[in-house]
This record gives sequence, C-alpha cells and structure tokens, in this order.
Amino acid sequence: MELGLIGIIVAIIAAIILIKVIKFGLKMVLFLVLAVVVSVTIWICFTQPDMHEPFSVNTIEYLLKINKDGSMTTTKQVTETVIKDQK
Repeated sequence: MELGLIGIIVAIIAAIILIKVIKFGLKMVLFLVLAVVVSVTIWICFTQPDMHEPFSVNTIEYLLKINKDGSMTTTKQVTETVIKDQK
C-alpha cells in the first residue's frame, strides 16, 4: 500500500518536473525564434531601406440611402491616396 502511494507521488512529481522542463524549453525556442525574426528585420531595414516603390491606396465607400417611397439609392465614393517619395 505504501509502495503504491509513494509511486503515485513520484509519478506526480515527475510529471510536474517534465511539464516545467517542456514549458521552459518552449519558451526558450519561442524566444530564440523571436530574436532571429527581429534581428533579420533590423538587418533588412538597414541594408535595403527602399524596398518598394511609392504606392497608392484606394478607399471605396458605398453609401446607402432609403427614399420615402421605399426604394434604395446607392452612391459609390472612391478616395485615392498616393504616397510619394519625398526626394
């Protein structure tokens, strides 16, 4: 009876230690991946700061209006924003 109780306690302690080691290992792996990603991002920003051409963004809005007779009128409004280089 005592041997079974000691075995259960040892199994619980071993499981807790295993979970702690796995969590610590995952934290270390995730930290390492995050450090590599940040380092590569900073390296790219310093070596090639002008990676893309100036671009434009179009915003399309649809406005709905319900008339007095129950019909519906739609209005399409397009706004274009152009981002240019400041040279």
